[in-house]
Amino acid sequence: MATEKNYATEIDAIKGDVHQLREDISALLSAFGDDAGESGAQAREAALAKLRQARAQGTAHLQQVEKSIEDNPLIALAGALGLGFLIGALLNRR
Repeated sequence: MATEKNYATEIDAIKGDVHQLREDISALLSAFGDDAGESGAQAREAALAKLRQARAQGTAHLQQVEKSIEDNPLIALAGALGLGFLIGALLNRR
């Protein structure tokens, strides 16, 4: 009978340990989830900032190209014509 009481005591101790382990794991997962959420939000903000910067640069380059075409329409036309011939020649090789 003494060994049955020892087993019962050990089983109760194991149950307590398992309960504490569950609480610890829950706390760790919660903390990890909060950190991951913050990191994700920071990464998203950084990506959006880079996107805004790329859009601004793209718009600036497009305006620069448009101004160049307006200032030199004949050169732009000749360049477009030459590019058209080059693409046509490459496609004719097939």
